[in-house]
Amino acid sequence: MSLSGALSIGSSALAASQAQLQVTGNNLANVANPNYARETATLNEGQYQEIQSGVYIGTGVDLTSIQRQVDDSLTQRVNSSTSDNQAATVAEQWSGQVQSVFNALGDNNLDTQLTTFQNDWSALANNPTDMSARNTVLQDGSNLSQTFNSVAGQLGSLQTAVGQQITDVASSANQLASQIAGLNQQIADAGGNDPGLLDQRDQAVNSLSQLINVQTVNQGNGTVNVYVGSEPLVIGNVSQGLTAQKSPTSTGASPTYQLVFTADNGNVQATGGQLGGLIASQTQINTVLQQLNTLAGGVINGVNNIYASGQGLTGYSSVTGTTQALSQTSALNSAAAGLNFPVQNGSFVVTLTNSQTGLSSSTLVPVNLTGAAGDTTLNSLTASLNAIPNLSATVTNGKLTIASTDPNDTITFSQDSSGALAALGINTFFQGSTAMDMAVNSTTAANPSLLAAAQNGNSGDNQTALAIANLNNVGQSTLGGATTQSYYSSMIGSIANTASQATNDATSTGDIVSTLTAQQQAISGVSINEETINMLQQQRAFQGAAQLVTTVNTLMTTLMAMIG
Repeated sequence: MSLSGALSIGSSALAASQAQLQVTGNNLANVANPNYARETATLNEGQYQEIQSGVYIGTGVDLTSIQRQVDDSLTQRVNSSTSDNQAATVAEQWSGQVQSVFNALGDNNLDTQLTTFQNDWSALANNPTDMSARNTVLQDGSNLSQTFNSVAGQLGSLQTAVGQQITDVASSANQLASQIAGLNQQIADAGGNDPGLLDQRDQAVNSLSQLINVQTVNQGNGTVNVYVGSEPLVIGNVSQGLTAQKSPTSTGASPTYQLVFTADNGNVQATGGQLGGLIASQTQINTVLQQLNTLAGGVINGVNNIYASGQGLTGYSSVTGTTQALSQTSALNSAAAGLNFPVQNGSFVVTLTNSQTGLSSSTLVPVNLTGAAGDTTLNSLTASLNAIPNLSATVTNGKLTIASTDPNDTITFSQDSSGALAALGINTFFQGSTAMDMAVNSTTAANPSLLAAAQNGNSGDNQTALAIANLNNVGQSTLGGATTQSYYSSMIGSIANTASQATNDATSTGDIVSTLTAQQQAISGVSINEETINMLQQQRAFQGAAQLVTTVNTLMTTLMAMIG
């Protein structure tokens, strides 16, 4: 062993201690940086030298590596749980807004409006000729319609807002995917072990996991491939791109959106992250809006099917249907006819009453819908009506108009077993077919005397009013056999359950994220106390190495003096 060897050992010790101190200092400098992964300097003994047979002596210390303290498996779990939590949090936010739209616990919600409307008909049945009761039915019918309109409008606004967020978040996710691809290239160019680039890439992946569910696969050279489900989003330094586009089946003013890969237009299965929550919320809002339209359609068709066979205090001189048929030559119950409500084989009665003589003439109008040739179309129905004396029927833009040709004659309808009058919007209380376009028939609203409370033509009769008053207790075919009340209750219950489940999911996934993040910080996070202890140890090591060099230097000086 020589003094030069001892000096070399001291020199290597100084260099190693300096490196350790620099790593510790870098850790402490980044203690507040949440994206930084703690680093450690790894030291190994220098290669031993054999100074005589079987006798070895050390040559100092070597700095072999500076490593990031990262558990890849734990990082994957953190990213996955983060995606789940973000999806649940977004779903909680939007499901709560859907629930608030219905104001189920308020004093003027849709349920209250339905009950008030039914009670109005019951009050009218007690005094069918009372104009005040008639006006109340019309006013509360209008209030009910406007409530449906308002709820549908609010849901449509939520759908629009969700769609805009899907577009915006998809754009952000696309930028992150491009950033990851670019960092992959830089990491590969740097040899795959640049801590700063690796930290940036891991943070970009975590940020992406907040937006969409992702998994990463290490490629062995420091780069990662990123997958959404089983489909690749980033392969090496290439991003497949991510964008939102209107769904092919989307219609109306509040379209729905789907996620696709920009490269091949393939569908992206977003189940987590903000996008997963937004897609799920979009589906929920769309489902609720469809249910609301179904409920509105059940109310409209249920009331109109009864009402169309009723009579008011006066008859019509002319009445125009509120529903447009798309085809005048197709069977009324066919899809081509485009009627919003079902028509079946049956008939209805048209009665003409002369105000001068008081005489009435009734005609049975068949509606043949047996699936055979000659089924009733709008044109053939018009022809049947035109065959009735003193009656004229015309079609304009798919809407049927029935008018008396004698100014002394008025028209009333009864005994409609086919549903054709209700489907065509003839002698109906409501017009429209959805929650958005539901309204009281404008002709009736303008003339309360036309309001049909009777069923036998007698102004004092109340059978139509009684039947509508009891409608809440009758199952509707358009509601799958449910009553309007039970259908509404089921819908509200489902909305409440969805909101409650979203809240539970947000809480539970948040707890998981907190637990896993704490585990990750225990490995990758910087502890001031721990680093301070390391720094003191490294300081002592440096001082010891410096003392060794000083001692060797003194000895070498003495030796040189003796030789000289």
